[in-house]
Amino acid sequence: MAKKGMRRPDPREPHGTESNKKQHFTKNDQPPVPEIQGKAKYGHEKAKQIIINAIHHKELE
Repeated sequence: MAKKGMRRPDPREPHGTESNKKQHFTKNDQPPVPEIQGKAKYGHEKAKQIIINAIHHKELE
């Protein structure tokens, strides 16, 4: 007779496969955002407002 700690698992019960579930996420096609560098990364001041002039704005389009 099997001991209680060595009981045979029921074949219908999941055993050893609980962590084998695949995540169904679509792949992120966006490139990673560049990190802020220098003083802006480590400072505690609020960032200044970004002013985009007409020349730079045409480059972004």
